[in-house]
Amino acid sequence: WRALGVPVAVENRLGASGIIGVDHAMRAAPDGYTLLIATLSTHVLVPATAERPPYDAVRDFAPVINLHRSIKALWVSSELPPRTAAEFVAYVQARPGALNYATGGAGSSNHIDMELFRTTTRLDIVHVPYNGPAAGITAVGSGEAQAMIVSVTTARGLAQAGKVRALALFAGKRTPLLPDVPTAAEAGFGDIDLSAWIGLVAPAGTPVAIVERLNRELERILREPASVAWAEAQGLEAIGGSTASFATTIENDRSRWTAAVKRLGVAAR
Repeated sequence: WRALGVPVAVENRLGASGIIGVDHAMRAAPDGYTLLIATLSTHVLVPATAERPPYDAVRDFAPVINLHRSIKALWVSSELPPRTAAEFVAYVQARPGALNYATGGAGSSNHIDMELFRTTTRLDIVHVPYNGPAAGITAVGSGEAQAMIVSVTTARGLAQAGKVRALALFAGKRTPLLPDVPTAAEAGFGDIDLSAWIGLVAPAGTPVAIVERLNRELERILREPASVAWAEAQGLEAIGGSTASFATTIENDRSRWTAAVKRLGVAAR
């Protein structure tokens, strides 16, 4: 990290819908040298669905900055005949209980997103959790599962390889990365916005001065033309803003999605 004069190492700790990695980061020294990539899934949805989550997203972490908003789509295996979301719904309805949908884990954002779509469209389709969203969409690409709602970023490589096909975007507008893919509203399924944030947090107790410096440096980096271009190429929208605005986003989403989880009856099991 040139701006701070320190090297950066990325450590992936997969499993349990992100709980393993979050728990590890929570226990790190609050000195600014260990940070966590937090998501709507890890900090809102998993705590709302897990019976006894080992962390509290607000109590145990200090928000640093909201980095990006991801755009999600309904993806299906390229082996399936449906070419539109409406055709997919009809295809599944004609085969109750015979098809699978993949997620990055029980209680993850992929799980709750698909449950929202499934209940809205009255689909009888079986949930199969995988060890992370990348593993889930890989299963769709191989034909092991037939569908998944996941970000454009996660599915992009398999889409370029012709393994998966996007049928609808869950966003307010189309993305230049998939210009021919309609939004859910355009496809006739109402205004379903499932975009999700990706942010950076530090262990609770990290000095405010360190958190604020990290916020300033990252805000500057997010606005650099190269960073903006990279984000757009990945299907992401740069957000940024203050630590306080990120904290507000987390709290608002906790309220919104906890109510939705209870209504759907989703559990991390």
